Amino acid sequence: MTANVSGLLTRSDIWLGRQWQHDNQSISSGFTRLDQHLAGQGWPQHGVVELVGPMQTMGMADDVDAAVSLGLTDLLLPVLAAHQDSERWQLCVAPPAPPHAPAWAAAGVDLARFVWVEAECRKERLWTLEHSLNSGRCSVILAWLDSLSASEARRLQLAAQKGQCLLFLHLPESVLAEHHAVALRLGLVPESQGCTVQLIKQRGGWPQPDLALALPHRPERVPRPGMALPQKSASAAGVVQGPW
Repeated sequence: MTANVSGLLTRSDIWLGRQWQHDNQSISSGFTRLDQHLAGQGWPQHGVVELVGPMQTMGMADDVDAAVSLGLTDLLLPVLAAHQDSERWQLCVAPPAPPHAPAWAAAGVDLARFVWVEAECRKERLWTLEHSLNSGRCSVILAWLDSLSASEARRLQLAAQKGQCLLFLHLPESVLAEHHAVALRLGLVPESQGCTVQLIKQRGGWPQPDLALALPHRPERVPRPGMALPQKSASAAGVVQGPW
C-alpha cells in the first residue's frame, strides 16, 4: 500500500497541498528571500499589491538635513529599475513627500519615463489611479491612500488587470478591517536595518511566517533649491488627465 501511494505522489497530474497554486506569472522583487516567501516566486505580474503599515515617507526627501533611505521605497526600487518599458510609464501618485530623484536614478530608475503626480484630494487620487491603470500605458504605479473600500479595491484590481499594470498601494493599518479582492496584501513593520514583512494575504499560496528583510542603507541628501526632481512631463498628458 505504501508503495502504491508513493507512486501516486510522483504523478504530475496530482496536486499536493504543500505546492503553490500559481501560474508562474511573476516579477522578481530583487530580494531572493522575499521571492521565496511569495507564491509565484515574486510580485504578481499585474494587479494590486497592498503595502500596509506605518512606513509612509521612507525613501523620500524630508526636512532633515541628511535623511536615511531605509524603508518602503527601498523595497520597490529593484522592481522599478527592472520593470521598465520604453513605451510605458511609471507613476508615483500622491507620495507623502517628494521622491528623491538622485537616489532613485542611482538605483536604476529611468526618470525620463517616470512621472510624479500630485493629487491633493482622495477623489482625484482614485480617478488618476483608475484611469492610469485602464490606459494600458503604465507598467508600475506607486500610490498612497489613507483609506480604501472593498468596492474601490476591486475596481483598481480590475483596472490593473485590464491595463496589465502592477500597482503598489500604500495604506494604513485601518484597512485591515476590510476584505479587499487584490492579488497580494503585505504588512510592513520598520526595523533598524530593514523591515519585517507580514504576509497577510496572497492568491495561490499558503500562509508564511513573518520575514525579517534587510534593506539597503544609503544616506540621502535633501534636495536643495534647483535640484531636479521628476516633473509632470507634457508627453505624459495621455496617461493622467484630470478634470481639476
